[in-house]
Amino acid sequence: MSVKGIHLAPHDAEVFARAVIRHAEEGDSSLLAGYSETCLPHIWNYQAFATWITDTMHNAGFAGFEGEFKRQIARAELQRQVASASANKLFSEFIAGTN
Repeated sequence: MSVKGIHLAPHDAEVFARAVIRHAEEGDSSLLAGYSETCLPHIWNYQAFATWITDTMHNAGFAGFEGEFKRQIARAELQRQVASASANKLFSEFIAGTN
């Protein structure tokens, strides 16, 4: 199942619910056993994005957070989000919860 268009918590709850239902109705615990393998990759992907955007936003506006060099790097990263169609598409997908 893809997480396209679905935010993490509802997606993971649905994966878990389907696994529990299958186990209860059919005695098949394979979905329960694979729950972490199914859900953890996108969770870590979103954690990486959340960390990146938080650090970038803090650095972009205030040189005192990590210094002027990091401030300029953060501003360049944000500018790339605007100037690059592919970077903007990925950024938009993460913000919308569709990646």
